[in-house]
Amino acid sequence: MNKKKEILLKIAQLLFTEFGVAEVSLRQIAAEAGISHSNLIYHFPSKNDIIIALHHQLMEKAIGLNKQVQAASHPLQGLYHSTKIGFTILYEYRFLMIDLPHILRDNKILHNTFLDLEKLRADMYLIEIQKAIDQNLMRHELYQGEYTGLIERIKIFSDAWIASSAIYDSPENNNVIEKYIKLFMGFFYPYLTDMGRSVFDEVYFQ
Repeated sequence: MNKKKEILLKIAQLLFTEFGVAEVSLRQIAAEAGISHSNLIYHFPSKNDIIIALHHQLMEKAIGLNKQVQAASHPLQGLYHSTKIGFTILYEYRFLMIDLPHILRDNKILHNTFLDLEKLRADMYLIEIQKAIDQNLMRHELYQGEYTGLIERIKIFSDAWIASSAIYDSPENNNVIEKYIKLFMGFFYPYLTDMGRSVFDEVYFQ
């Protein structure tokens, strides 16, 4: 991607974050960038094209993070650090998560891409859970599909925590991301072995 497009995407991202996707027009983005409306639509013919490009940036970062997690030797520590990085990335693109139902309803291509990203995320958790079981850090399932259910609850939390933070937390609060990382990590505690809880305490209370 050329430098001009990168600058336009950054400006659009900042405006979407401040005002919301529905309230930002192409003309507003062009004015903020100091270019004409026709110049902007030469690069991005519609607002949806801008949103798709920004989501693509997010997905590339998520794929890179997935590779880092798979390379980590310790699943619980890897999970904590990957969550910290992942939540920081999501917060950077938080307009996508806050306006997600509206964005996906109006953009079927992006909806399909988002579902692909979610599958990638779910597969990553399954791999890490199996690693933790193999290392006696997490117990085996007590019933079939128990961990699939856990991943489903993780998905709901991951999709919703930013919208929740927009309601309950001040944007000036530098501890917002850390707060939700701690809440997220708590999902795993009931599934840990004694050894896993010992490791968890080292990671969680560091």
